[in-house]
Amino acid sequence: MGMTESIRQNIKRKTSKINEVKIRNGFPLFSFVELNVNELCNRTCIFCPRHDTKLYPNRDLHMEIDLAKELALQLEEINFNGIVNISGTGEATLTKYLPSIVAEFGNRDIHIELVTNGDKLKPNLIKNLFKSGLKQFVVSMYDGPDQIKFFKDLFKECGIANKYFTLRDRWYEEEEGYGLLYTNRAGIMGNQIKSPHNRPCFYPHYATYVDYNGDVLLCCQDMYNRTKVFGNILEKKLIDIWLDKKLDDFRSKLIKGKRVLSPCDKCTANGMIFGESHSKLW
Repeated sequence: MGMTESIRQNIKRKTSKINEVKIRNGFPLFSFVELNVNELCNRTCIFCPRHDTKLYPNRDLHMEIDLAKELALQLEEINFNGIVNISGTGEATLTKYLPSIVAEFGNRDIHIELVTNGDKLKPNLIKNLFKSGLKQFVVSMYDGPDQIKFFKDLFKECGIANKYFTLRDRWYEEEEGYGLLYTNRAGIMGNQIKSPHNRPCFYPHYATYVDYNGDVLLCCQDMYNRTKVFGNILEKKLIDIWLDKKLDDFRSKLIKGKRVLSPCDKCTANGMIFGESHSKLW
């Protein structure tokens, strides 16, 4: 079915902020930080590694507030003006201290968003997250069109204006790509999707991924396998990890369309939706 209208609108909403390039130490700074705050989910969607609990089981692991604070301080230090996106491998609303984690960024006027399946969203949680500084709720709806009215009514009840939430339809079947930009998650989902080995990927040119324990991974596609870990923000500053030569090796190959390093050699992600302006400067 190609790209749904909700995907197009969400991409359009984020494009200007993500594609704005800021130079730091002579190099393009990341403009998108994806944050994994836990290892729990209440669903087992067929397009996610969690559909097989033996392959990827739930684990009671959560990001600590102090780690979120450290990351927020590091971002504040470099005057980060991009997007922090709470998404990752789990359902964020199941994590401990979620409003407090959000507040570490919100209190520093860092744009922070939350991606959720919406199952656990209640008025008190929505209001607390908004008060903590959350800038955008992004709800992935998996059960059907009737959810649209439900969530619109829920946010209206909480006094949240339409511009502060995004509803994404995700109730489609396999032949329709499940209503998302379906990938094999850097190989962990198998080889059922043909891999574009000779296509550039801009992920490591504009985005960084911070795990619940502070590890910095290659990108959101490798967040289940965790094939590459480039450092930990508790031991080395994120900006220094960003400029590390090991990470730059991936950039130099991916900009030429060479998906030859693991896990890129198994990955089917497009990788070219955002970040072209960053890649040119790299």
